[in-house]
Amino acid sequence: MSHRVLKSAVLPVLAVAASLAVEPVTAQAPTPKPFTPPPSTYSPPRTPWGDPDLMGVWDYQSLVRMERPPDLAGKARFANEAEYRAWAKANAPNRENENQQGVGAYNEWWNDRNFVFNLNTSLIIDPPNGRFPPLTPAAEERRKEILAKVNELASWEDYHALMRCIASVTPNAPQAYNSGTYIMQSPGWVAIIRERLDTRLIPLDGRPHIGQNIRHWNGDAVGRWEGNTLVVETTNFTDKQRLGGGSGASVPAGIPFGNFHLIEHFVPVSANRIEYYATVTDPTTWTRPWTFNLPWERDDDYKIFEYACHEGNYALTNSLRGERIQEVEAAKKREAGR
Repeated sequence: MSHRVLKSAVLPVLAVAASLAVEPVTAQAPTPKPFTPPPSTYSPPRTPWGDPDLMGVWDYQSLVRMERPPDLAGKARFANEAEYRAWAKANAPNRENENQQGVGAYNEWWNDRNFVFNLNTSLIIDPPNGRFPPLTPAAEERRKEILAKVNELASWEDYHALMRCIASVTPNAPQAYNSGTYIMQSPGWVAIIRERLDTRLIPLDGRPHIGQNIRHWNGDAVGRWEGNTLVVETTNFTDKQRLGGGSGASVPAGIPFGNFHLIEHFVPVSANRIEYYATVTDPTTWTRPWTFNLPWERDDDYKIFEYACHEGNYALTNSLRGERIQEVEAAKKREAGR
């Protein structure tokens, strides 16, 4: 059911998704060298016009977390597949838990997910500790202010872009379902079509980025080939893309994207696997750049359907109605207490 899940049930799940922890800092760290992905010896087939052919449907479900768990601190990779499989079995998502509070999310009976094998113990590979770099003091204060208002739902504009079915985020991290991604190529262009909401059209003709006064939900992307690797540089994100922390989010909640400079490397390593690397630089937010590595796997059986996000979706209306009722009740209590 992973490709046919009822979309109207998604929003309450995303609304309570936990944000990832970040650590404030009081001093600037030394600037690291620019990240360079490991080379690949695989030579992919070519398109009729001579570019490396990455076309097809890919998926990137992963059991590996963005940040390295404390119990794996100091361990960058699992020793072998057996160790990974043992860890994966003990850390599968949505396991039945008799002590769980609340309704939780979909359990695995509803999903048919193809988790991509990965020996890394965290998706973040740089810094080497597998954790987000520390926030700058200004970013930490800004994040606190944003999160303090996250539940102030005065209007539909107070919900983030994914809950409003406008856009997911770039760079995209593993999400619970509907993560099929279709790569389409034509001379001078690459299209990356996500099953959930977004299509990215990436020119390869060397054009400059658009003016800084123009901002997009997923930024302004320009690409190039470096050998067989597709390199995509993206700027001009909007600060309206700022909550994160939910399904598919690559950053913690409460961090605006407006100053992000993103470099993505799509490195084909076999006929059925791309090693995807995303490097985010934003000195107004983090003390150093950071990079995560997410394996993509070709899935020729994956069927991408329309992501009809708002059909029959009453979540925003009902939650706003609930907010107004709570406000009225709170006002009555204040009046009674006088």
